[in-house]
Amino acid sequence: MSASLQVISKRDLILDAAEKLFAESGFNGTTTRAIAKKAGVNIAMLSYYFGSKEQLLHAVIERFSEDLGSVFDQIEKQTSDPVERMIRWMEAYVEYIFENPNHARIVYRHVSVSKNQDDIAKLVFEFNKIRNIVLKVIEDGIEAGLFHRVDPQLAITILIAPVNAIIVESNVMKHRLGIKSVRGRIYPVEFKEKVKENMEQLCRRFLIIGNDDEQSGPIS
Repeated sequence: MSASLQVISKRDLILDAAEKLFAESGFNGTTTRAIAKKAGVNIAMLSYYFGSKEQLLHAVIERFSEDLGSVFDQIEKQTSDPVERMIRWMEAYVEYIFENPNHARIVYRHVSVSKNQDDIAKLVFEFNKIRNIVLKVIEDGIEAGLFHRVDPQLAITILIAPVNAIIVESNVMKHRLGIKSVRGRIYPVEFKEKVKENMEQLCRRFLIIGNDDEQSGPIS
């Protein structure tokens, strides 16, 4: 194995370990020593690759935004229709968050308690890479007369908040809905698909003009 592949491997091991621990214990509850131990590397390697625990957190968030951004970019390239783009974006977001639940857990846990404005500004910068893609979809739909004249920024929050809450509050949701845990997954696949269907219905009724509610069916 070449030196460059070894470098990438160790960096990814650290990112994977940090992601899991930040999601489980929060940023403040996770030590660099615990991250190094879980990654199976010397603690000095964390400083070598990332400089600080704060920079490691930003690298974890950046990896999330790059992964989700690549999915959204593909949707942008494949269709110019705002309605189709919006529905496909909604489905892609549900798919991504269900398959990468640590994203929502880390973001909500850290941003809600952090008092460091520079830290928050860096995280918001990463969030906006994705948010701006969706913002353009909504603005295009409004300009084309296909979407209601909503506040685009507020509309994004209204649409993604329920998905994030289902992940962040998974223990409560599973108890409330009588959903059994599935080994290796936060929710059964069929529940993920049900959320996709319901979020599409919400998106159509809240945002898109001229949808027939009787055809789209009730939100159950």
